Amino acid sequence: MRLSRLAFVAVGVDHTTAATQVRERLAFAPAEIPAALQRLTNPANPLLDQAAILSTCNRVELYGVSQTRPDEHELVSFLARYHGLDPSSVATMVHVFRDDQVAHRLAATAAGIQSLVLGEAQILGQVRRGLEQALTAGTAGTELRRLFESAIAAGRRVRAETAIGRGAASVPQASVDFAHRRLGTLSQSTVLLIGTGDMAELAAKQLVKRGAKRLLVLGRTPSHAVRLAGSYGGLLIAPEGLDDALAQSDLVISATAAPQPILHRDQLKLALGRRDAGAAPLLLLDLAVPRDVDPDAVGLPGVEVHTIDDLRGMVEHALMGRRAELPQASAVLEREMARFTAWLSRREAAGQHAGYYSRRTQAGDQGPHGRNLDPTSASYGDRDVLPLLGA
Repeated sequence: MRLSRLAFVAVGVDHTTAATQVRERLAFAPAEIPAALQRLTNPANPLLDQAAILSTCNRVELYGVSQTRPDEHELVSFLARYHGLDPSSVATMVHVFRDDQVAHRLAATAAGIQSLVLGEAQILGQVRRGLEQALTAGTAGTELRRLFESAIAAGRRVRAETAIGRGAASVPQASVDFAHRRLGTLSQSTVLLIGTGDMAELAAKQLVKRGAKRLLVLGRTPSHAVRLAGSYGGLLIAPEGLDDALAQSDLVISATAAPQPILHRDQLKLALGRRDAGAAPLLLLDLAVPRDVDPDAVGLPGVEVHTIDDLRGMVEHALMGRRAELPQASAVLEREMARFTAWLSRREAAGQHAGYYSRRTQAGDQGPHGRNLDPTSASYGDRDVLPLLGA
């Protein structure tokens, strides 16, 4: 049944509803997204008229717009079956947002309010990338584009007008901040990163941001270590090269899930003997629980060891400050979402949402499925559309 107003929907999982092992099974690789978007909007059996996918380490969500009410069960089935899963195995983990809730959800996500680490900055770029992928695939019409642009604008304003993103609010970020202060700079430092999980990846992002001179990566799973090293310009280290890597490093950050210590006193003592005379102590930050560094190594001359407990206070202090910013951040979001709602109401009152795609200006243009694009509602010429892409 055709609706008098467009229907918006968001379906997916995030870190509050699904464990890491579930999210990684549902995640879309960047190369998969164009084909998935085409399937969602396939005119032979369209689940959505317009579609975008937001796939990050903490969430996998489908965002869509339709002139008929989307069937959430079909969308859940698509999400599961696309990755070879039984829909019933994930159905209880999936959240569904509809209509006005969708704009608030996406805006809060872009602002970092829905993140595992409150106020984290990476998600804003990930929301922007989700929009760009949909535009490239031809599955984002004016309405979906405006939805995402409004969310991006809201996220930017929250960061500009509040302190929700300030301070080291994750253990990996706190560890790199601590190392930067302790060493004075990372631009001359060789850093050994042990581990390839979420903690190690967050640390790698911060190390690159801080300009670490050289990054060495060691992991138990070779494919994961290759990916992490490749993503952040690091050098892959084989397990048998650990002793050499310790001797070369100024900073070691270890964040594995090993059940027993992997760095021992005798091993570190041997590495220290191969370092240059007069070298500064080897700074070793152990972010693992249980610990990666044998407690017997603490107090070894030439090694400075800090555990996750030493850094947790920095994180909690930052999070307290960020939580205090939530009321102001919510007020910013409400203002931005009111603008989006007002724009959509004006558009619907003018009857401008009759077309499937509506973002090109030339009559006769066709979308990827051969449908005529609506030349009366081109978003690039609409004075209300925010000029964020390419800015």
